[in-house]
Amino acid sequence: MSEENLSQAPCNEMSQKLQEIAKAPKYRGAIFQIEADEKGLALVDVKEASLKVYLMIDPECDKILETRFFTYGGPIFTALADTFCKKIQMATIDEACAITAESLELELRDTPDVPAIAATAPEIKQMNTLIKRVYDVYPEKKATAILVREKMERIKYRTQTAEGRAEADAEWNALTKVQKIEKIEAWLHQSVRGMLQGDGGDVEILDLTEDNRLKIRYQGACAGCGSAMGGTLFYIEDELKNNVYYNLIVEPEDPLDNIQQNEMSDADRNLAGLDDNNPPPSLF
Repeated sequence: MSEENLSQAPCNEMSQKLQEIAKAPKYRGAIFQIEADEKGLALVDVKEASLKVYLMIDPECDKILETRFFTYGGPIFTALADTFCKKIQMATIDEACAITAESLELELRDTPDVPAIAATAPEIKQMNTLIKRVYDVYPEKKATAILVREKMERIKYRTQTAEGRAEADAEWNALTKVQKIEKIEAWLHQSVRGMLQGDGGDVEILDLTEDNRLKIRYQGACAGCGSAMGGTLFYIEDELKNNVYYNLIVEPEDPLDNIQQNEMSDADRNLAGLDDNNPPPSLF
């Protein structure tokens, strides 16, 4: 049998234990970066061939807190990955990366002297490559996670503690209105505008009131987008609260505010003045 066909080997060439794990894996799934960022954890997500693993790691102690994997490569990869994910729960990154595909294969045997899969199966080499890749990328992921954790702690201090809010109030109130708008505009440009422009939209600052209500106008595709008053608005306000000033309220312009009375058609004006006691002649 050729090497490329080993991953699709008949069931009688695989151990019963391997087949059972492959049919009902417990760790199949994914972990997303936003989940790791919210928890101040490092996310290592590496891929080799048709297998991708996700490890959520505490950067302070290098302990693996959660694992998941995804593969479309068949039962061998599924069983190897599921066994790997199970073994490394609460292990350190060094302990996890000391594991080899050969040791995983031993655990998948029905009896100690009968291999669970062929020794030349390509998944063995690929699994070892993936484990090495986990070890290689972790230092950078750890450093990034520490920076994100520090940022989240600063945000929490400035937005959720009395001391932090007092500091934020003093700094904000010391700025002129122009300086406040410039600060808001800078953050919109850094973290919001690119996202909106990517979808064919944009946002314009109209005014900032004394009670910290930021009036904005959506432009382009954003002006007619249903999420402009929902998810997009929440994202913009959340970014500004966390990174500019915690007490900002973002209020989009109502498109109807721009419709002048003299721009309305006769029919619109008639309808605008209707009530139950004054129906138009056409209704008689």
